[in-house]
Amino acid sequence: MIPTHQSERTKDTKVVVNQLSTLTEYDFSNPHRHDYFEFFCFVNGGGKHEIDFTDVPIQSYSMHVVAPGQVHCVSRDLDSNGFVFLFQLEGLQAPKEVAGFLFDHICHDLEHRIPEYLVPEGKYQWFETVLDTIWEDFNSESHYSALQVRAGIQQLCLKCMEWDNQDSPLFSNDYAQFRRMLFQEFRSKKKVKDYAAALNMTEKTLNEMVKEHTGSSASRIIYDQIVLEAKRLLLTGITAKEAAYDLGFDDPAHFSKFFKAQTGQSPSEFRNVHVEG
Repeated sequence: MIPTHQSERTKDTKVVVNQLSTLTEYDFSNPHRHDYFEFFCFVNGGGKHEIDFTDVPIQSYSMHVVAPGQVHCVSRDLDSNGFVFLFQLEGLQAPKEVAGFLFDHICHDLEHRIPEYLVPEGKYQWFETVLDTIWEDFNSESHYSALQVRAGIQQLCLKCMEWDNQDSPLFSNDYAQFRRMLFQEFRSKKKVKDYAAALNMTEKTLNEMVKEHTGSSASRIIYDQIVLEAKRLLLTGITAKEAAYDLGFDDPAHFSKFFKAQTGQSPSEFRNVHVEG
């Protein structure tokens, strides 16, 4: 079963900072999910980070963004180290540019938004200095320490945006609006025509826009969102029937048929492979 870690500490302190080399609160080698953001900053790399069933290599001087709800596990080499920041989006009190950057990680799957950011070689010392400053501020009793920690993390997010090599038109206003609506409403809206009507455009226009940005049809993107959340749910220990109702299917048999058509596996087969494997 995939455990879900709740955010009691982030509710109290807004932002929590942990050193990866000393983190022992729970076993990172086991898949789990959170109801808050985890922002990983690796100084020494080594190992892999599985995020939503996709392996992302842990590289030195890199940052990984794990959004609420994503299933992930970290398998670090013994000498890998750095920091991880835990926070709710509202707790970070970020400006709209940073909030939008983080929210896009919630709305986009890994195929269209890789959550890895590499620090340019000439910025290694800057990166280490920012991390050390955040750690020092987090452990400070200064009245301004929380504000300084948030400012440091926001600065890292802005640098991720600046250094982002994902030079595609994914974040045009109309496409971003579609993806955000999909994330928020895929349980009740499962057809292209529903989104087209809500966005005040024709189905043809929506399909053309989505295909321009992703190479896939709008229906493919909608189905992928449903399947991704289904996979997450199935690994939390709930039954296929419960997952079906959670995802807005009236008939569990219809959900099972849909899931197998999209993945080639029944819900139980998928869970057995990932839990036992």
